[in-house]
Amino acid sequence: MDHASPQQAASCGQPRPEAPPVMIFRVGERQYGLPAGLVVRECMPVPALRAPMVMVPHVSGWFRLGGTMVAVLDLGVLLGVRAHAVRAPVELLYRPLLLCNQPGGGCVALLVDAALDVIHPQKGMPAMVDARTREAEGAGQELELGDGSIAYMLRMTDILDDDERMRLDSLLERTRARAALWAQTGPAATPTADGAP
Repeated sequence: MDHASPQQAASCGQPRPEAPPVMIFRVGERQYGLPAGLVVRECMPVPALRAPMVMVPHVSGWFRLGGTMVAVLDLGVLLGVRAHAVRAPVELLYRPLLLCNQPGGGCVALLVDAALDVIHPQKGMPAMVDARTREAEGAGQELELGDGSIAYMLRMTDILDDDERMRLDSLLERTRARAALWAQTGPAATPTADGAP
């Protein structure tokens, strides 16, 4: 039985492992791509969103996923397609969310206009994504699709840099604190007519 590592296999002339699949989606008139599995964990419908404590142009709201608060970022605002995040429930109805891993841990949801396909790049295709490199997401490259159209590869660190992550974490923490305060002053904590809680 051969136990060669991927590096040894490549040096012995054996084929390299396939590039990871890529999630193709549309924002405005352009198509974009992010690695599926490595970055995009799931494509899902938009759940009921709660408003953040402070309205930020690119944040549509947040929702709970288990015990985690997940911020929803409107990628159309971040890419300059829209001035403000889509927030109205009727406008969110047919827009998908891409639940994505954040660099350094945690997750964030990206609101896009349409989820189109998950493709498996073929060898020799332009902008083939190599998961073993530091630039695993192939950012800034163009990926030629089967129909001849182009998808522009994005990188999560460009969508959400460290400063933006800290601002987003702070916003969610303030929202969490406000929700806890409201929970304490809910109906159970409201005094009765005789003054008893």
